[in-house]
Amino acid sequence: MCFSHGFSTMDVTKSNFRSVLEGLDDELEKASFIAIDTEFTGLNDGGSNKLSSLDTPAERYKKVLNGSSEFLVVQFGLSIFTFEKKVSKYVNKTYNFYIFPHTSMGGLCDKKFMSQASSLSFLANQGFDFNKLIKEGIPYLNLLEEEKVKFKLEKRNKFSNVDSKVHCHNDEISEIPPDQKGYVDHIVSKVTTFFESNGNDEEKSPAILEFQCSSLQSELIFSHVRTRYPNLLFVSAKKTCGGCTVTVKKAASSCNLEKESFDKKSLPAAEKPRIEDYVGFSEVVRKITNSGKLVVGHNMLLDLCHILGQFCEPLPEDYEEFKAMTNTFFPRVIDTKVMATTKPFRDLLPNSALGPLLKALLKAPFRNTEIVTAKDFPSYKDDSLKEHEAGYDAFVTGRCLIALTNYLEDISASHKAAVVHESSLITPFYQKIYMMMVTDIPYMTLSGPDLEPSREHIFYVTFPKSWKLHDIFHLFSVHGTVRVDWTGDTSAFVTLHRKENCHFVLSAMNESTLPVGCSVISYETYVNSKHKNVASSQAAEVQEQEPPRKRSGSVMHSNSSALPSPKKSRRDSENPKLNKTQFAVSADWD
Repeated sequence: MCFSHGFSTMDVTKSNFRSVLEGLDDELEKASFIAIDTEFTGLNDGGSNKLSSLDTPAERYKKVLNGSSEFLVVQFGLSIFTFEKKVSKYVNKTYNFYIFPHTSMGGLCDKKFMSQASSLSFLANQGFDFNKLIKEGIPYLNLLEEEKVKFKLEKRNKFSNVDSKVHCHNDEISEIPPDQKGYVDHIVSKVTTFFESNGNDEEKSPAILEFQCSSLQSELIFSHVRTRYPNLLFVSAKKTCGGCTVTVKKAASSCNLEKESFDKKSLPAAEKPRIEDYVGFSEVVRKITNSGKLVVGHNMLLDLCHILGQFCEPLPEDYEEFKAMTNTFFPRVIDTKVMATTKPFRDLLPNSALGPLLKALLKAPFRNTEIVTAKDFPSYKDDSLKEHEAGYDAFVTGRCLIALTNYLEDISASHKAAVVHESSLITPFYQKIYMMMVTDIPYMTLSGPDLEPSREHIFYVTFPKSWKLHDIFHLFSVHGTVRVDWTGDTSAFVTLHRKENCHFVLSAMNESTLPVGCSVISYETYVNSKHKNVASSQAAEVQEQEPPRKRSGSVMHSNSSALPSPKKSRRDSENPKLNKTQFAVSADWD
C-alpha cells in the first residue's frame, strides 16, 4: 500500500497570482483530474431555508439559493493530479487561493456580503489568516459584473477624453421637472415608434435615431427613457457649440446589447490590464471549464453553487436551469460523498466525512497509489494541522477518489487496474451531487431526471399547539415506530419505519375519531394542495383580482427528529468479483 507521506501546497494571493495563472493552462492540459474545495463566510441563514430530510432536489436547491447566496467563498483549493505512467505515480500540485472582493475600484463595484459568526469562528479556530484574506485576497468578477464594469470604464474613459466629447451619465435624475415633462413624453413617443418599426428587421444594419438637446434633457433621456428599452443603445455626445446629441440604435443582436457596446476591444489598451485585474480569480474557474478535465469535490452542492454564482454567472431561480448551467461550466463532476455512501462502499465506510473517510481508505481492502509533490512547493510537517484549509481538503478529496477508483478496479470482473481518468467504472457517478440528510433521494442528478421515490409511507399531520412528541407517537402507535420532522408548532411530517403499514393509516384514522384540531393527510395530498395553492396565488396576482391568499401548504421545514430512523439489516458483503453495473449508483439504501 503506497501513499504520500507529506503534503505541499502554495498559498496564492494578489502578489503571486499572475505568475500562477500564467502556468495554469499548461498544468491543466497535462492533468489527469483536478479536485476542488472552498471555504465560506457562512453556510445557511436558517429560517424557512433550513434543510429538511424530505427536501426534493428542487426544494434543496431553492433553499441553498435563498439561504446561502449572500455568503462568500474566501478560500479556494485547487489540487491538480497528473499520472506519470513511467513511474506509476501521481504528481500533485495544490494551490490555496485567498479570495476577497476588490476594494480599490473607485466606486465601480463595492460588494456587500453576509457572514455567519459560527463559520468565522470555525475558520479562526482552524488558523485561517483573515489579515491575509483582506489585504492580499484576489479579487473577482462574474461575467455579468465584468460587463457592467467594462461599461462603466468605457463611459469613464470617454468622459475624461476631451477629444471624444462623450458625456457620462453616472447620476440619474429621479424627478422630471414640470417644464420638461412634455419633452420627455415626446421622446418616449419617438423612441417607441422607432423601436417597433425596426424591431423585426435584423438583416439590415441598425437604424439610428438622433436628438439634439440640452445637457439636462440628455440626462432626462438616460434616466427616464433608456430604462424602458433594454434592447436599444443610447449614446450621448457633447457638441463643441454646446448642448448634446443623443443617438439611439437597435443592437444587431437582441441577446446582449452590452456585449456590442462594451466589448474589451472597445476599451483603450490601458484599460485592458485593469479589467484582467478586476476579473482576477474568475479566470481560474474559466480555465478549469475550458480544460474539460474531471472535477472532483466532496459533498459539493454548496461549493458548486457558490463557485457558479460568484465567479461565473448569477444563479438562476429555476432548478432545471441550474442543472443546465452546471453542466455547461462543469460537464464532468464527481462527488466522493456520493461514492462513499452508495454501493459497494457504504458497508465498508461507516463514516463518509472527509477526514474519517481518508483514514478508512488508507487501510485494507483499499489500495492507494503513490502521490509525490511537485518541486518547489512548501511542505507541511503534519497534515492534520491543515484540515479545513481549502487546498488541503481538495488534496484529500483527490486522494480519496484514487483509492475509491482503485477498489472498483480491484473487485471488477474485468479488472484492468486503470487509473482514475481512464476508468470507465466511475462514470455512473458523474453529475451526481450529494443531498445531505435526505435518505430516499441521496443525490441530485444533474445530467437527467432526479430520483422520484415513493413517499406513500409519509404523512402530513396538523395538531394543537399544546401537543408534544409523545402525542404524535401515541397517534401512530398501532402502526409501529415513526420519525417526526417538525414543520412548525402545529404541524409535522410523520414517516413510518414499517412502510408496509402505510395503506392502513388513513383508513384507520378515518374510522376512529381524531382528537380535536388534528388532521392527517398523505404526503401526496399535501404536495398537490401546496402546488394548487401556489398556482391559485399566482393566478390571482396576474389577474389582480384580489391579494394572494396565504399558502396553506407552505411550511417551514426543519429536521428535529427525536427518533432516529432504524437501519435494516444489510446483506453481508463477501467481496465478490463484481461487474460495473452491480455497483452503479443506486437509491436502494436499505
